[in-house]
Amino acid sequence: MDYSSIANNINYKFTSNAPLFQFGGVSSGLDTASIIEKLMEVESQPLNRLNEKFKELDYKEKAYNAVSDKLRELMDYLIDFKLQSNLIPKSASVSNESILTATASSSTLDGTYSIEVKSLATRSIFESSKLGQDITLTTLFSDINHRYVPEDSVVKLTVNNTEVDINISTSDTINDILTKISDAFTTAGSSATVSFDDTNNRLIIQSSDVFELSQTSGNFMYVFNLNDANLIADGSGNYTLESTKDIGSYLTSKTLSELGITGSGSFTINGISISYSQDDTIADLISNINNNLEDITASYDEVNNKIILTAKDMGDVIINVANAPSELGFDTGTFTLGNVAHAVLKTDSGLTYDLYSDTNSFSYNGLEFTALSVGTTNVSVNTDTDSIIEKVKDFVDKWNETTDYLYTKLTESKVKNKDESEMTDEEKIQGYLKNDQYLRKVFDKMRNYLYESYGGKYLWELGIKSGDAGIGFENTMKGHIELDEDKLREFISKNGTDAVWKFFGDENGFASQVKDYLYELTKFNGEIDQIAGVSGRIEREKRTLAKQMANWIEILQKKEQDLWQKFSAMEEAISKLNAQGAYLAQALAKK
Repeated sequence: MDYSSIANNINYKFTSNAPLFQFGGVSSGLDTASIIEKLMEVESQPLNRLNEKFKELDYKEKAYNAVSDKLRELMDYLIDFKLQSNLIPKSASVSNESILTATASSSTLDGTYSIEVKSLATRSIFESSKLGQDITLTTLFSDINHRYVPEDSVVKLTVNNTEVDINISTSDTINDILTKISDAFTTAGSSATVSFDDTNNRLIIQSSDVFELSQTSGNFMYVFNLNDANLIADGSGNYTLESTKDIGSYLTSKTLSELGITGSGSFTINGISISYSQDDTIADLISNINNNLEDITASYDEVNNKIILTAKDMGDVIINVANAPSELGFDTGTFTLGNVAHAVLKTDSGLTYDLYSDTNSFSYNGLEFTALSVGTTNVSVNTDTDSIIEKVKDFVDKWNETTDYLYTKLTESKVKNKDESEMTDEEKIQGYLKNDQYLRKVFDKMRNYLYESYGGKYLWELGIKSGDAGIGFENTMKGHIELDEDKLREFISKNGTDAVWKFFGDENGFASQVKDYLYELTKFNGEIDQIAGVSGRIEREKRTLAKQMANWIEILQKKEQDLWQKFSAMEEAISKLNAQGAYLAQALAKK
């Protein structure tokens, strides 16, 4: 950091108070500027030393903060690592995944669970009866105008390679239309059963011959919802063409007056008032219900021409509609009460548990399963030993990465023979913590954790060890550890997976204690923060140095100004002497 930036931080300027333009040596012939510059270089040595010390403190502070970041990284890792659900994963295998899906937590006992899903959770549903007037065989084609305005139409029947035109008039009744279609089949040398389902309001055509209906003119196929219908073969040599939806269905843009409702009023759903007017559209009514009811969703079923009220929550939710206009069909509607899901779970030991849920999701001792269909299946829960081994291996790698970093910081030297402007940020702070007493204390504390007992057991019993001789001894000095996978498997086999978790994740376990120690080091106003934080010891020393440097800058500014004044006075005196000498020489020359 240069002097000016330090001085500016405490409201000083690193600029001289001497005149902006200075000319030295005019009379004396001396290089005044160079002389003053050399003199100031000597005078500024104390300031240079302060600046070097300031830079060293700044880099040391950054080095400490880098260490804090590395330790915090290990702490965050240990927080997740020590969780029982992460360290001791369990697998749940379902024999029939069409019945349910399942997951097991670390608290689930290994074994096989027989689960019978007796019922699924369902939502309560209130279906209105059909909207509008009944459609019968005597209804005119022209009156089926809820979605389209019926037009005189020509429909082409193709059967047995014969084409027959069917002329349909808007004045025809549904019964007339059935007769015309049936006669067309006869004309083509075929036969068909043509009927109208007045319960579902659908036209049905059945024949033993493959046939096709196509629109030549008009819109009959659209009014009777045959335009998107497919010819269906039943496997017995019969073919059926049927309306895809109720021919009396309405566009939701139709007004309530078109359903036969006059005036305005209100009705209640579960005690909540719903207002309406004859000028409201069906869409307006649906929106009004949804805006006023939090636990029920309303929709219009255009396939069946009904208003559907559905409970948002599964289970036995009551839906009660009162005082609604008869044209909406609620007074003759059908209510179906929702069910809660029911499952029976049996353990290996023969114990049986009845479980109930209104979401189709169940929980038993850490075993979570979601029912998909009714039936019986087995769920096998096993400890995933391979995953435990991988988790511990990851821990060993993370530990070694951290201790490597600390050991390197304790032993590395500063970068030499390289200009500071060419250094990376990491290179600039390199070597500033070499043999640092505080960092040595932290490093030794980390190594000591490797040799302590946790719940009466040691790391080496789990197959985690550091070397004792040769390369192993060097690893010990670095705080390195290694994992013997076979020994860890043997430990799990003899002591169970719970012993592994207790060693690491228990309140007094290895990972928990190390995590707590790292927290004390890296927290706000923790040990490292008290050294290298914004209010730490190093920052206080830097502020003191900055003030000293600012004072030195002021002193040097005054010295530089004094030197210029003295040299200027000397130049002025020499100039006067030169003038006097010239005068004397001129006077003598005249005599």
